[in-house]
Amino acid sequence: MMKRVWWMVLFLSVFVFGVGSISIVWLRMEISETAKICGRMEDEREMVARELRELRGQRSKLMRPAMLASMVAGRLSMPPSSRTVHVTGREMATRLGGNLGVENWQGYQGSALADSR
Repeated sequence: MMKRVWWMVLFLSVFVFGVGSISIVWLRMEISETAKICGRMEDEREMVARELRELRGQRSKLMRPAMLASMVAGRLSMPPSSRTVHVTGREMATRLGGNLGVENWQGYQGSALADSR
């Protein structure tokens, strides 16, 4: 009887340790696979960040006033005086239906927003 119990305890302990060992190996393989995926994702993130920095640099270069001027050179010019329309404060008030009174318009004429031509 004692021999049978001994074999049962031995069998159960080998079984528990075997299942534990296999589960540890399985967990290590899962961790290794996850680490590989994380490595690939970090490499991809670095590539995207590098490309983003390059695009931001190109954008900042293109948004410089000198670069903008060279891009539109020959295509933009001041319109001739025949195409300029001058509107008085009274005309503005009548066209807007009285929403902007002449007294408010006088204030706008003296401001920095008014055209100084």
